[in-house]
Amino acid sequence: MQFKVAELPVFIQPPAWVKTPFRFSYLITLGLILSVLIYYFRIQPIVPLYYSLAQPAQQLAPKEWLGLFPAISLLITVLHLGIVQKNKEYDHLLIQLFSWTTVVIQVLLALALFRIIMIVS
Repeated sequence: MQFKVAELPVFIQPPAWVKTPFRFSYLITLGLILSVLIYYFRIQPIVPLYYSLAQPAQQLAPKEWLGLFPAISLLITVLHLGIVQKNKEYDHLLIQLFSWTTVVIQVLLALALFRIIMIVS
């Protein structure tokens, strides 16, 4: 199955009944990308990525690992949008719940990233 450039915007657009959660999802992903780009040059080279571990020496990681948060968010958005596109003939309520779950997962990722940024700022 090949996609043409003209068909790409249709694939990115979710069905009409789940546009709101996916708009939030796009905004959260964009916010995560911008946050990492802005704070990457302002924070120290080592950040407490694993701040919940017991040993302080094991909590630290290079700041490049902060790019993991927007990457996971983007992956979740693309994967869940593909699942919604594939299963859009299923029950609309189920698809809406799945779409809002995408937003909740991304909000949790954003909170974790902002906590790490606040710890080192």
